[in-house]
Amino acid sequence: MKTNFLENNHVVHVVPSTVLSTNADLTDGLSSGLIINCDVMSLKNADGAVFICTVSANAGGALSFTILAASTAAAAATTPVSFRYKTITAPDTVAATGETKELLTSTGANYVYVMEVDAAKVAEQGYEFIQLVGTEATDNAAQGSIVGFLTGLRYKEDDIGTQVT
Repeated sequence: MKTNFLENNHVVHVVPSTVLSTNADLTDGLSSGLIINCDVMSLKNADGAVFICTVSANAGGALSFTILAASTAAAAATTPVSFRYKTITAPDTVAATGETKELLTSTGANYVYVMEVDAAKVAEQGYEFIQLVGTEATDNAAQGSIVGFLTGLRYKEDDIGTQVT
């Protein structure tokens, strides 16, 4: 069965290079408590969203991730929503799926964090928009990246246009 991933999901580069410091360090040299605000996305045309954060090299940095339901594209009013997650370690060791409102990453290297939020949980708050926020928990270098996907598109991918606000 053909999955048509690119037609059924909208891939979003939610962390522009201007947000990350040199060499894609997620936490390097930042003050404890610094926030990485990913782009705000609309769930109007999707059933949910998935964020994938990869951490390759790590000198002890850690982030605390939350997914915020937002009232507007500018995230004027926000509230954390619960999301499902999996932690994957190299090469292919997958931890059990959990659910939380805040995910603290490891200070170790070679981790992948997959976070999934359901549009219905966001709608329960009366909101349509979401934003992944990473708050530095440990002030050491951690190289990685973050990408987001809108899932369960209600229209063909070519028809929905940009969903980043």
